[in-house]
Amino acid sequence: MTVPTYEIYAVKYAGPVRGKLAFVLWMEGWDMDADRNYYLWVIKGNDEILVVDKGCGVRLAAERQLRDFVNPIDLLAKIGANKANVKKIILTHLHWDHAGGFEMFLQALPQAVLYVQKKEFDFWTKNPIAERAPFAKVSDESTIKALAQLEGTQSLQIVSGDAEIMPGIQVILAPGHTIGLQAVAVNTLKGTAIVASDCSHVHENVVQDIPSSLITDLIAWMESFDKLRAKASSIDLIFPGHDVKMLTDFPKEAEGVTRLV
Repeated sequence: MTVPTYEIYAVKYAGPVRGKLAFVLWMEGWDMDADRNYYLWVIKGNDEILVVDKGCGVRLAAERQLRDFVNPIDLLAKIGANKANVKKIILTHLHWDHAGGFEMFLQALPQAVLYVQKKEFDFWTKNPIAERAPFAKVSDESTIKALAQLEGTQSLQIVSGDAEIMPGIQVILAPGHTIGLQAVAVNTLKGTAIVASDCSHVHENVVQDIPSSLITDLIAWMESFDKLRAKASSIDLIFPGHDVKMLTDFPKEAEGVTRLV
């Protein structure tokens, strides 16, 4: 059986936001600034479109004073992603900028099944440590509560470890940034590409073997780097979570949307 191939698109919904380089490249460049963008991703096949992450919604963008925010639903519409063809949404992890906008997505894509790792889901919805300051700062309480209410329904698929979502698309458990972050391996015309999300905030993370400053488990993160590099056909096919180059260095498909592969 021939494995289908897919295209991957980066969808920038906010940014650039300027911060210290050390924020995205651990302990490097405390005196240097670096821009970062905020993205979700679209995986397009012949018959179905998968969305990776949700970005955040209008409320959260205002609360976080997110620069140059555009409603992710509007951006998805620019490349033909809608309730008729989006049947799956893969949540890489449950930080506010990747899993927010919950109510907005439920209204726009009501039939889409959410895929999340069990370790990630259980930590954020059941572990009281998730309510402590270091974790509360990077999450959104209403998003976590809304997701918890989906447990046991057909709208939520809990995944344990690496798993094939459909032919040619696999989720890969890649913890370190969070306890249960998952990347997405995709069969493309260039080989196996990986939507790494925040396992690599910028491409230099995975190239230099240095994570960002937002670490849950540093040892697990190093092991996740090894796992993604071994899986990808090329290190250049590992696409990070916030790198501005995903917008500037790839073919433009629409305003805020680029084709990565």
